[in-house]
Amino acid sequence: MRVIYTFNKPWYYHMALDGVLLSLKAKNEIPNTLRFLSFDPECLLIGYHQDPHQEIYLEKCQNIDIGRRKTGGGTIYFNKEQIGWEIVASLKDFSIKDYEELSKYMCETVAKAISSFGLNAKYRPRNDIEINGKKISGTGGVLQDGAFLYQGTILIDFDSDKMASLLKIPQEKLIDKNISSVKDRVTSLKRELGFSHTFEDIAKGIESEFSKVFELYKDNLSQKEEDMVDNIAKSLNTKEWVYANHQPDKNIKSKVFRTKAGTFRISVKIDSSKKLLEYILINGDFFSTPPTLINNLESYLKFSYFDEIHRKVSEFFESSEGSISSMSPDELSDIILKAINE
Repeated sequence: MRVIYTFNKPWYYHMALDGVLLSLKAKNEIPNTLRFLSFDPECLLIGYHQDPHQEIYLEKCQNIDIGRRKTGGGTIYFNKEQIGWEIVASLKDFSIKDYEELSKYMCETVAKAISSFGLNAKYRPRNDIEINGKKISGTGGVLQDGAFLYQGTILIDFDSDKMASLLKIPQEKLIDKNISSVKDRVTSLKRELGFSHTFEDIAKGIESEFSKVFELYKDNLSQKEEDMVDNIAKSLNTKEWVYANHQPDKNIKSKVFRTKAGTFRISVKIDSSKKLLEYILINGDFFSTPPTLINNLESYLKFSYFDEIHRKVSEFFESSEGSISSMSPDELSDIILKAINE
């Protein structure tokens, strides 16, 4: 497995590189890759299924970049005090069958690396690494044609007040976790240890854990990879990509549901007299495989009668071979109908 360092790059470079690595790995054109990254300038990255207007106080972000990932999950605030880690590889090389198993393996491995610094880090389902109940690393990933990209961050230091001032954290999340502020939920290496590790120290700790399974070697991106990244980055650094999930129609009503699979915001436009669902938008910090699964489901459900929804959701998942992590089609149908009825 090659090891690549890509520190101090803008968000759209990193997101473009994610897509390039995953697509090339799915074609088996590159080796398995462990990548470490950091962001400059600071930015807020929403998850693939999120709407920045629902997640961020945009009026407070004039000097902060807003970006959108190609993976699910919640919004992440990045500055120079976080290090990102990710693996792009073949599922068969890890003997892993599905997304849940992948998440558990990755989080437990990186938790061991963090624990090597003298801390008690543990995996907390579904996709967090925690120290004494406080999150120090959020993670997420995507599967594609037998390959996967799985990534996370580690907080070296953290300005919780600034993050809390920028993010519209759903009250459902705070109630569900029995907390009242970001400070009660998030920690950092500096907060736990009293000092900061360098990017290189943290990378070496993670490398040490994965070297127990793979032979690692330092490398650089190929010219082909760099050229592909340059082309894709331009399309990601646009309002069309970042705000793709925004729907300003005032006739659309939204309902938020907190589930074991994550937070879902179901936005619907209905014709009550005809009992007809005209439009649906499903946002949230959940994970779907493939990421475009939800976009296709939204299109499939347009102009469906209410009594058709359970059947059509089931049919869709049976034919698509996709899934939402930790949520069944029936559970999704239930919250869609609740959003309609309420």
